[in-house]
Amino acid sequence: MKYNLLGQLGPEGEVNQDAPQGGPYVFDNPPGQGNNPGIGAPAPVADTGDDDAREGEERSELERLLAGDISGREGFEGGSVGSPPPGTQLEGSDEEDFSSKLEAALGRFGQPNPVDIPEFVPTPNQIESLVPWLAGKGDLLQVYTDAYIETGSGDFAIAAVRQSESYSTFYPGITRDDGSLRMNETQYESTREGFFRILLENGLNPTIFDGLGKVASLIAGDVSVPEFKTRVEQARAAFVDNPLAEEIKSYYTANFDINLSDNAVFAAALDPDMSIAILSNQIDQAEIGAEAALRNLDLNTTQAQRLLQAGITQQGASRLFARGADTIGTLNRLSRIQNRDVSFNVEDVIQSQVFQDPESIRQQSLLIQQQQGESSPVLGARRTQAGAVAGA
Repeated sequence: MKYNLLGQLGPEGEVNQDAPQGGPYVFDNPPGQGNNPGIGAPAPVADTGDDDAREGEERSELERLLAGDISGREGFEGGSVGSPPPGTQLEGSDEEDFSSKLEAALGRFGQPNPVDIPEFVPTPNQIESLVPWLAGKGDLLQVYTDAYIETGSGDFAIAAVRQSESYSTFYPGITRDDGSLRMNETQYESTREGFFRILLENGLNPTIFDGLGKVASLIAGDVSVPEFKTRVEQARAAFVDNPLAEEIKSYYTANFDINLSDNAVFAAALDPDMSIAILSNQIDQAEIGAEAALRNLDLNTTQAQRLLQAGITQQGASRLFARGADTIGTLNRLSRIQNRDVSFNVEDVIQSQVFQDPESIRQQSLLIQQQQGESSPVLGARRTQAGAVAGA
């Protein structure tokens, strides 16, 4: 008894008609042992050791196989693969199915084996080249990378970045109260760089102002770069380049409660809560107040504002207070000489010389006229108890 490829035992050289795929019984061992390769290998031709016929047989096994005389091995007839014997069915399939599979196999012949191409996953460096503004900003680049890999969408990745906890740390002031953006990140960086450039041009350290949250406040206050430049230039012209810079700073500090020492000179310019109109007005008031202070005249903000409204500039104030200081000194001296219980100050000068107030002009004229009368009294003139000169 011999084994076939299926491990079945049977008479040597014969084929199990119920399982022809197992080939003839020609192996001394079960499948996988000795010379029996098992069902995965082609069935070998029965080997008699040589081409001689066995005892009692006229032809060898090989001759009978090639002649197609071995039952179940008729496909080897003529030494070539022929059609399966009539009526032989392929297990688990019919001839039509076998033909279609054969055609498909032949169609793939010579073609490269299909290879599963893995989905492209960008590296952090590749993503950084797409969104360089995320580099060096905490975990924002990693948030973008994770969201991009998960969704495959740059829009979703950006949305994830904007919703992250650390976003406001690196882009303070960019988000409105309703969650909308004042600008995109590229515009934010450009605006921030514009603020920094203007500060550097004016000899200021932008890091200090940024650390104090001033730059973020400007963005949150919708202050543009051109407006910021105007603010800084006005502050510099008033508090640095102006010959009366020290007097202006002193007046500004005393009247607007802002310490204007060192870099604090530009605090008003960096305050987004102060409109450019208010800032300009305060600087103009400070300039007029400085002209008064230079001549030891005490001018309050109400008076300075009235002068501004009357069209008085710093240059006009300089002329006004130069004359006014002399006038006030003269009037107070005459008042003492004439024993009058009245004193004059900057308000009297403003009323008489700027606003042409009749009562102020009359009082000042009386003092001057009386002094002139005393200096050259006419015939019949007499001095009253109050010191005034009466006519004849």
